[in-house]
Amino acid sequence: MSEPIKVPRLAKGHGYKGPEFYGCLNTGMAPAIFHSRTGKYVVGPEIPCRDAMRAGMTLFDKRTVKGSDPRRTVWIFKSRKAAVAKFLALCGAQILENERQRQVHAVARAAAARGDLAAALALGDF
Repeated sequence: MSEPIKVPRLAKGHGYKGPEFYGCLNTGMAPAIFHSRTGKYVVGPEIPCRDAMRAGMTLFDKRTVKGSDPRRTVWIFKSRKAAVAKFLALCGAQILENERQRQVHAVARAAAARGDLAAALALGDF
């Protein structure tokens, strides 16, 4: 198994990104934590977090900012400890999902090597 995630201290205006989705690179939906210039911590998918910070102070009066899709929910925290805990929970869920996708991919790859055409077509999903 991989090493535990250690979130570094974040200067205001900086952030840290967690694991991407399996087989993806720079999709903008990886879990992220940002220390906004207002001093609050913003946690959630990377692009919705950036959008929430760009929207300005009016959004920082709320604890959560829900997008049109529940997967785009952003959480806003006053303390680092609570923000890091939420970020690590999101990363843990992503790591488990990545492992599940890795296993499905391995099964499909083995079936495709045996000549299963449906499995070969399913490899296109990865």
